[in-house]
Amino acid sequence: MKNKYYQTIFLLFCFFTTFTTVAQETPPILNFLSTDYGAENQNWYISQDNNKNIYVANNDGLLAYNGSRWTLYPSVNGSVIRTVKVVDDKVYTGSFMEFGYWKQNEYGSLTYFSISETIKDELLEDEIIWNIKSQDNYVIFQSYDRIYFYDTTKKQLHYTTDKGNYYRVFKVNTKVYVQKLDGTISRLENGIEILIAKIPEELNIKYILNIFSINNTLIVLTRTQGLFKIQNKTLNKWHIPGDTFLDKARIFRGIQLRDKSFVLGTISKGVIYLSAKGEIINTINQSTGLSNNTVLNLFEDVDGNVWLALDNGINCLNLKSFIKEYNDNYGDVGTTYASIVHNNFLYIGTNQGLFYKSLDSNKELKFINGTKGQVWSLHTYDNELFCGHNSGVFNIKNNKASLISNISGVWNFRPLPKQKNKILFGHYSGLAILHKQNNKWTLQNKLNGFEISSRFFEINNTKDIWVNHEHKGIYHLTLNDSLTGFNKITLFDEFKGKAAGLTKTNNHIIYANENGVFKLENKTQSFIKDSVLSALIPKKEYRSGKLIFDKRELLWSFNKNDIKYAQKGPLPNMVSIKSIPIENNWRKINSSFENIASLNNDNYTLGKTNGYINVNLSKIESKSHQVFIDKIKVKEKETNYNDVNIYNKGDFKFKQSSVFFSYTTPNYNKYENTYYQYQLENFDSDWSSWSQNSYTSYDKLSYGDYVFKVRSKIGNKISTNIATYTFTIQRPFYLSAIAIVSYVLLGLFLIFLTHKFYKRYYYKKHQKTLLENKQKMQLLEFKNEQEVIRLKNEKLNQEIESKNRELAISTMSIVKRNEVLRRIKKELKKDTGITNTKHPVFKLIDKNLNNVKDRKFFMEAFNNADKEFLTRAKELHPDLSANDLKFCAYLRLNLSSKEIAPLLNISVKSVEVRRSRLRKKMNLSRETNLIEHILSI
Repeated sequence: MKNKYYQTIFLLFCFFTTFTTVAQETPPILNFLSTDYGAENQNWYISQDNNKNIYVANNDGLLAYNGSRWTLYPSVNGSVIRTVKVVDDKVYTGSFMEFGYWKQNEYGSLTYFSISETIKDELLEDEIIWNIKSQDNYVIFQSYDRIYFYDTTKKQLHYTTDKGNYYRVFKVNTKVYVQKLDGTISRLENGIEILIAKIPEELNIKYILNIFSINNTLIVLTRTQGLFKIQNKTLNKWHIPGDTFLDKARIFRGIQLRDKSFVLGTISKGVIYLSAKGEIINTINQSTGLSNNTVLNLFEDVDGNVWLALDNGINCLNLKSFIKEYNDNYGDVGTTYASIVHNNFLYIGTNQGLFYKSLDSNKELKFINGTKGQVWSLHTYDNELFCGHNSGVFNIKNNKASLISNISGVWNFRPLPKQKNKILFGHYSGLAILHKQNNKWTLQNKLNGFEISSRFFEINNTKDIWVNHEHKGIYHLTLNDSLTGFNKITLFDEFKGKAAGLTKTNNHIIYANENGVFKLENKTQSFIKDSVLSALIPKKEYRSGKLIFDKRELLWSFNKNDIKYAQKGPLPNMVSIKSIPIENNWRKINSSFENIASLNNDNYTLGKTNGYINVNLSKIESKSHQVFIDKIKVKEKETNYNDVNIYNKGDFKFKQSSVFFSYTTPNYNKYENTYYQYQLENFDSDWSSWSQNSYTSYDKLSYGDYVFKVRSKIGNKISTNIATYTFTIQRPFYLSAIAIVSYVLLGLFLIFLTHKFYKRYYYKKHQKTLLENKQKMQLLEFKNEQEVIRLKNEKLNQEIESKNRELAISTMSIVKRNEVLRRIKKELKKDTGITNTKHPVFKLIDKNLNNVKDRKFFMEAFNNADKEFLTRAKELHPDLSANDLKFCAYLRLNLSSKEIAPLLNISVKSVEVRRSRLRKKMNLSRETNLIEHILSI
């Protein structure tokens, strides 16, 4: 009972750990969602012009895609555009009650021209154009009830009507066919329907989806019953290997490719890819990379890509690509770290475990029980498969795994030379040996004395082991005879570097890091740089130094922008290096964990982060391509750009000196990125660096002539053309010809004015000099006159002083004389006793005391000395009498009362009384000094 319980548990474990993934190897798929192209989800039709631009009929209008940018052109009446067809240089579209064409204008944009406008009143009610075909010089527009024929030469339109019979129009090679609801299939010739078949009623087929041609036999595609041949004016079933699948699928659209194979779009199961014989090559749906499973239309472009108009999005299948993808969209498989072909099975080792599939089919991967976890490597020895795993070493037989050793983290395996049935393997903490005995592999022993992680190791000669460690360097180990340890360990610490790698070719051990590729010289036991092989790892492109030497003797490297391989050339010692444009952005695997393995012939499996890639070297081709300038704008204001003519030479004003360019190379291969390089002649000294940006701008260019040039590169192939645009930035107005002529005239005028100015200036300066000289002369004359006046004044002053002295002397003489006369008179009276005043002597004395001439002389002298005093004193004090003025004159001479008394022949007391009266007449206050006041007049 207990055994049954454990058996049940084991079976359940196997059930849950054994699973089959639904993904398959598919062509690369470019996915465009509504957020990418800026319109509604639903798309109806696709076409392409001669420059490889893609046009899509969308619910919001017409979408145009040039490989770099999507542009939406709304329909003229706002309705859904149902169909699109490029004929020559025009893009014809049909929608609700409207059809016409779009044509590129001089600005690189599309302009619409209505054809149906000419018969607007004749259109059927609610008529919708569903399909457009071309034949000879006619463009054919199909609605359900009419077919419109537009003559592109004569610009004339006519139509045929069969209301209610629901037209379907198809084109096979150069002929146009029509199917109606009545079951008839006809060929259109000159607008006439010629019956070629009638659908049998028992088939119950209302509509056919398309008509193809195989070996001159017409093949009809139906929605649910597969493919039929038109034979003897009826439909006969074409039995093909894919019938079982087609019978279950509801087909909505189908096309025949140029190689005669078929791509069918279904309502809910994605895409079915059939060979020309009807064999299913592939089925592609949402689980394998499509954006949506409802395919509304399909279109094959000039490069063999198949475009899908989906109910939700737009996809492009790179059917002709040299790459097939296995995309793990649900995380069941994980990141591929190793792959190998063994016994016609492909084994894929990932971080989720070990998977396998038949090499010759595109069936799903299957998981090998017991290998859940990280797989590091896969190796075959003596027709046995070994798996290096995080859990140890597994031996894989009949797609079943058995654990040989549980040593953690087994990196890689190398057979020991001259030691049969012994394999050396590296692990997280050193090296160990597997040994086969009695037809069973077991762990022989770990090698002692070296406990460094040994992910990259190689064996040279018999016992020399070289181990690379990116942080420490290269170890040279010499095995001892007992294979238990090492006789010698030498470290070359100068050889270390991030993601460095070590591998072995037929004759050499090779080491690689960011500085190049180095070969081991056996004689000197040193690594020498190989200049030829170093081209495998360009320093600017360095990502990993890991090198892989495969069974076809190709040496592989893995860089940022590509993977490269070196192979022997046609001559001895000749090596050729080739590049495959698969960038690391697509691989996205950890640095130094890159892996590639040969499948068969030219087919390889390359690991990536969510599955793997199959690469067919024989299909790699460098197609020629062209680059186009699709838009040019100039800045009018700070943020306002205006479109300009992209075909004619540009002539821009100086204020339009900021120019924007956008350019493109229509390339729709998922794994081939397009790079651009540009140069502006007369501005840039050299070409720019390669960049994926498809636009650039130049701000505030100076005036002059310029030529903008751009070229593109896909892989290592440069475009066959260089797109150019010539333009001129005009001189600013202040440097224009008119301005320069104006400046010359203005200069001449300024010169004339300057001449006139200087002439006038020097004339004025001369006049000023003359005036200054005249003024100097006048000033000199004035000074001389002043000097004369001064001298006269001095003379006058001297005369005044002389007069004053005379006046003073005269006054003093009179005073002294009067005093003498009074004393004489007094002494005579005293000595002689004469008292009679009439005595002749006394009369004589009195006469001289009151001498009128003396007083007159004094007044004249005083007036001469101070002419204006008496006048001014009289003006200030009109009440003053002549005697008062005379008294003032004595006071102005600063004479004392005692000196004045004799002059007036009065007593001193009388003088004081007169002083007092004079003060009153002058109205002086007590505080005012009389003498000071008189002196101030």
